[in-house]
Amino acid sequence: MPPLVTAAQPTLEQLTAAINQNSQKIRNFSAPNASIYAPGVLIPLHSRLFFERPKRLRLQGSATALTGQEYDFGSNDTLFWIWMRKLTGEMWYCRHDQYPACPVRSKIPIDPDWLIDALGLAEFKPSDLHSGPNRLADGNWEILSRCQTASGQFVKRTVIDSKTGCILRQELYTPQNKLIAFAAASDLRFDRGTGIYYARKIEIQCEGTEGKMVIDLGTPVFNSETPFAQTTFEMPVFSGYQAVDLCSPEFLQPRGAVMPPPIPLPAGTPVPQAGIQTIIR
Repeated sequence: MPPLVTAAQPTLEQLTAAINQNSQKIRNFSAPNASIYAPGVLIPLHSRLFFERPKRLRLQGSATALTGQEYDFGSNDTLFWIWMRKLTGEMWYCRHDQYPACPVRSKIPIDPDWLIDALGLAEFKPSDLHSGPNRLADGNWEILSRCQTASGQFVKRTVIDSKTGCILRQELYTPQNKLIAFAAASDLRFDRGTGIYYARKIEIQCEGTEGKMVIDLGTPVFNSETPFAQTTFEMPVFSGYQAVDLCSPEFLQPRGAVMPPPIPLPAGTPVPQAGIQTIIR
């Protein structure tokens, strides 16, 4: 696998430009034979994953063909939704433009774009403040980014493989320096047909969830010229489940489905609170 970055000591601009260029090569991809290892589930869930820029994402899964669908997470240009069989009677959804002011952010402070970034589509935005790269003890590189959101200035820590230039780990910290989400990539691959670098396996955990989720993409197909079906990124309707807006004032009140109690993440590397001055332009 040829390296994304050839310099032995790359500059911040070289590293971020290489990662951005690789991410921007991905116009769409599908992983029809993906697997998900979910907390508390003994066998991997058979999954299908579809992505199309900028925000279109669909992730579906089932335990077996006989048991039926267990979960459905999706996003289109307007809104995103979350459905799980165990959320008795409810499917949650929210408009992208309303989510920054959504009351549920106090329970789930993660932007829906986090999952898209975790899947290997992360980019270093010019509007954020970046510093580094810092050489870590294992020889890999670290970049720290200050990201301004409606909930304050968060810090994102990105660890980059020194051999390939691919992202190995992403961590998100609150303004109080509390780790609230991480994504770890492994089994790095190079798709010769498109020149795209990607991670076949992604481990994800967010505060407030039941544990780690591991996604195995199987054999993804990048940049297909065949359009996805029109319904791929439409919010579904499930019999016996009511669509509930996360921005509704009634959402946080006790009902049939309740938010899971916050579960702390494993301790992460402390993030420095000063020294982030360089702006990517």
